[in-house]
Amino acid sequence: MRKLLTLLFLLSLWSCQSESQDPLRKVILKTPTGNTIQTILVYTPRDMEQGLSGVKSEDFKDDEGMLFFYLDENERHFWMPDTYFDLDIFYLDKELKILDINRKVPHYVGRANAELIPRARAVWGRHVLELKSSSALAAKLQVGDQLKWESKLSLKETEDQIIKKLQAP
Repeated sequence: MRKLLTLLFLLSLWSCQSESQDPLRKVILKTPTGNTIQTILVYTPRDMEQGLSGVKSEDFKDDEGMLFFYLDENERHFWMPDTYFDLDIFYLDKELKILDINRKVPHYVGRANAELIPRARAVWGRHVLELKSSSALAAKLQVGDQLKWESKLSLKETEDQIIKKLQAP
C-alpha cells in the first residue's frame, strides 16, 4: 500500500511539473514596471468558451491572468457567465501592446437569465488578457503599455505550435 501511495504521489508531482512547464499552457508576461503575471494560455474554442467560468476567487491569485490567444485580429466579445470575481479585460495587439481596457466588468454567478449576464464592450484586437479587477497589477496597466512575453518558446513559435495543434486530427 505504501508503494502504491508513493507511486501516486510521484505521478501527481510529475503531472503538475509537466503542466507548469508546458509552454502552450502557462507563460509569464512581464509588465513595463517589471512585475510578472503568471498566465494561463487558452487557444482552443472549448477552453476559450470556458474561460474563467467556475473559477473561485481564492483559486485565482492576483498575479495570475488568462490570455486568450487568437490567431487573427477581430472584434472581441466577452461575457461573464458563472464568474466569481470582477475582471479587468485588456485587449492586445499581436505584439502584446495594450490597445484598450474594460475595467471592473462585473461577475455573475450562474448561467440563468442570460440577458442579465454582464458583457464587456466589444473591442478590436488580437489577444485578450483577463486579470482580477482587485489586482494591483491590473490597476497599474494602461493603454499603450507593452507586455513582454517570457516562455521557452517565442511568441511566434507559440503561435506556430498552436496552429499545428489546432490543425491536428
